[in-house]
Amino acid sequence: MAARIASRYVSRRLSSGGKILSEEEKAAENVYIKKTEQEKLEKLARKGPQPEGQATATTSASVTDSKPNGSTSSTSGVSTDKNRNYAVLAGVVTGLGALGWYLKATAKKPEAIQD
Repeated sequence: MAARIASRYVSRRLSSGGKILSEEEKAAENVYIKKTEQEKLEKLARKGPQPEGQATATTSASVTDSKPNGSTSSTSGVSTDKNRNYAVLAGVVTGLGALGWYLKATAKKPEAIQD
C-alpha cells in the first residue's frame, strides 16, 4: 500500500513538471491512476491464476506462456526475450573479462633490479 501511495506521489510530481497541481487536477489525476490500476488488475484477471511460486507483479510474460491448468513446464526459468538473453550474455562476458584482467594485474612479477 505504501508503494502505491509513493508511486502516485512520484507520478504526480513527474507528470506535472514540478508545478503544484490544483485540486481539480489532483482529482483528475487520481481518477486516471485508479483507472489504470483497475485496467492492470483486469488484465491480470483475464490472464488467469498464477502458480503460488510466482510473484503477482510479473506481467512481462505473454498470455500464451501461462498454462490454463496451472502446470509448469521444465523450461519455466528460461527467458525467451532475445534482447534480455544478449544482455545477460554480455554481462557474463564482461564479468569474466574483468576477473581475468584483475587476476592478471595482481599476478606476482619478478622484480627487476635497476642500476
